[in-house]
Amino acid sequence: MELLVKRCMENAAHLSALCGIPAYVLSVLQRILINQDKTPAFCDECTCSRCDAMNTHLYGCNEAYRWNGKYIYYCPLGLVFVASSVSDDSGNLVGGIVMGPLLMGDSNDVLNEMNDYTRSKAAALPVLSTLKVTDLSEVLSAVTSYSAGMPHSQVGRFVYEQEKLLNVIYSAQESMLQQESDDSPYPIETEKKLHTMICSHDKSGAQELLNELLGHIYCASNFDLATIKTRVVELVVVLSRATIDAGADIREVFLSNTNYIQEIEQFSSLEELSVWLNCIMHRFIAYSFDFAQVKHSNVVYKVMQYVKANYNQKISLDDIARHVYLSRSYLSSIFKEETGKSLFSYINEVRIEKSKIFLLDDSVSLVDISSMCGFEDQSYFTKVFKKATGLSPKKYRDSRGLTGLN
Repeated sequence: MELLVKRCMENAAHLSALCGIPAYVLSVLQRILINQDKTPAFCDECTCSRCDAMNTHLYGCNEAYRWNGKYIYYCPLGLVFVASSVSDDSGNLVGGIVMGPLLMGDSNDVLNEMNDYTRSKAAALPVLSTLKVTDLSEVLSAVTSYSAGMPHSQVGRFVYEQEKLLNVIYSAQESMLQQESDDSPYPIETEKKLHTMICSHDKSGAQELLNELLGHIYCASNFDLATIKTRVVELVVVLSRATIDAGADIREVFLSNTNYIQEIEQFSSLEELSVWLNCIMHRFIAYSFDFAQVKHSNVVYKVMQYVKANYNQKISLDDIARHVYLSRSYLSSIFKEETGKSLFSYINEVRIEKSKIFLLDDSVSLVDISSMCGFEDQSYFTKVFKKATGLSPKKYRDSRGLTGLN
């Protein structure tokens, strides 16, 4: 492990020097961030009360682990970070390299929301286009893969967990054969212990107990896939309840459960099902970490970026929900909770601000401006604009944007 950390630190230092962007090595097990730069890190001086640097970057590395080794995310302040996960020989997440903070695209919107002190610090951060940030994530992913000596894949962990599960199944079979009755009682005490392990964030202990339960379910069901699927659905409910008790967001867990039940029906082999369930348990435990604030802030900034890039088109709630992989109701709820305004109010707000720029150009008609800003027709544009500014688009144009004039 020490050699792996050393390689990550060396490669992070090279990449940071090349790009001019701070790089950190994160240890998941020790929960520490190692800063390569001797100067004070931006995060160390950040005054944002909603941001916890460790949880923010643990979230980034966990998401990178889920998404094939790389992940781009926003901190609660609106700054961009790029994370890439690092796995051990068994494919388990042990850490990652995080690069940032940086500004992506038009930085004015983010800077304007900051206080004077933070703005003065953030204004000096690197500014990259969206494409460049994507390029950075790809390079960082290659660097961490090289550092770990293995590709970004969970195959290693899957094989490792499968071997352990097979051993448990053999033990369960032997135990049942030694009993006179074919109906071995369900190990309810093991289920209770699993609940406790998840609540205490003990991944290794929870994994061991989950394998015990799976071994019993497989043998008691005589390895019949249809029967096992039914029992696994019940086990997912147990896992989700434990996750909620551990502090996870109940709405997110319930939303995930709906998707999980659909996924279970699609499996055609016990191997696929057991690998999937192991992955789900680790994801449930990750939900119970203190990631809620980071995740919500990240989603909100991604929604804002999407709206600014597509304001001139028809934008539906379904489109945005698909973009950030959330349900419509959950997305609407957290956006209102984080910003204090509805998503549709924000969309209109962006469109109005864009229309103000076009209105200063007399050569562009009001009809064209309405269309260019994504409004269905000119009358609706006029109604929304007047409600927001107190002036009709024409009067705003005549006043050259000086809304205080009568």
